[in-house]
Amino acid sequence: MKKSLEKKLKKLNVAIVTHIFATGPALDLEKYLSDRVSSLTFIGHPFSFSKEVSSYKRFYFKGKLVINYKAWKIKLPNLLIYFKDAFLTFWWILRSGRRVDLYIGSDGFVAYLGLLLKRMGKVREVVLYTIDFVPTRFENFLLNRLYHYFDEQCLKNCKVIWNLSSKMAEGREEYMKVKRSAFAPQITVPLGIWEKRIPKVSFGKRKRYRIVFMGHILKKQGLDIVIDSLPAILKKLPETELLVIGTGEYENNLKMKVKKLQLERNVTFAGYIEKHEDIEKMLSESMVSVATYKPDQESFTYFADPGKIKNYLAAGLPVILTNVPPIAREIELKKCAIIIGYNDREFTSSIVELLARPSKLRQYSKNAFRYAKNFDWDNIFPVALERALS
Repeated sequence: MKKSLEKKLKKLNVAIVTHIFATGPALDLEKYLSDRVSSLTFIGHPFSFSKEVSSYKRFYFKGKLVINYKAWKIKLPNLLIYFKDAFLTFWWILRSGRRVDLYIGSDGFVAYLGLLLKRMGKVREVVLYTIDFVPTRFENFLLNRLYHYFDEQCLKNCKVIWNLSSKMAEGREEYMKVKRSAFAPQITVPLGIWEKRIPKVSFGKRKRYRIVFMGHILKKQGLDIVIDSLPAILKKLPETELLVIGTGEYENNLKMKVKKLQLERNVTFAGYIEKHEDIEKMLSESMVSVATYKPDQESFTYFADPGKIKNYLAAGLPVILTNVPPIAREIELKKCAIIIGYNDREFTSSIVELLARPSKLRQYSKNAFRYAKNFDWDNIFPVALERALS
């Protein structure tokens, strides 16, 4: 980090406000900034589908955590959750008595709250950190309109917009008719990793035939084609196993499919793993990873930068994926990944080709290790913060 940026940060009072599930870039930004700024307020609001319902606040002063507070635990209807999030955000920021120099909101709604606080003189500058963008975010017309209204207000009034991928700016231009040059500058701040933290297990010490998936288990994640392919894969490579890390609404459907295909011995559902370090260890012991997203322009992934792919690469895992996330072609060119169509036939042939050819598998693994170093948070956040503070 440049010394000039370091000096600027040390004088700042910063607030990060985010909706949260388990992990996410806002938490990584909290880790990065906690001992680099004068004070840091981190406010986390659980998503409506989260098991945890309590919003929380953490406050750091001169690098030390001095407040770690959870709000009341009460389950509310979806619409009322947003009123609760707004009330707590205002209450915690106003009650602190400090003027926030830099407020970073990780979606249009919470960033818009920052703009309201700016009008009240409690915030100096606001950054929208766009974690997701999709034309139809909500089926309800009114909610979807509000989603885009907040996003548009942020484009007009924020200091800078941090997008996970360049496709987000393209999406706003195409679907919202918002010219990139008209409002706040939009810069790409890709998802990163703590590259040095992820274990580096040598090729010979890994589970030789283990395929791994990590993430929120939804139908759009495409695990159906992975499981449907296993009988054909097992005929050629009988030691093949699939490890599924995570949980989600489609999990039971996949478990039923596994049972129907009599694959219980070859598929392990690890469930929700609380510590990310434990997940990284499980990844580093595997051999190949999958990100077989279902092609759909209404999907978050079409415009986003999926974090799990960076984690796969940092663990030295070649990725079998569909051409949905913007990063797909780039990592294919770097020979870290193989792009397939959304079908079991192509998935089967790609997995068998990799697992049955140790020399190719080893080379793809080396390429993944090498390429992942570009995405260390220590390289990504300074660039983004320089733009926010310039």
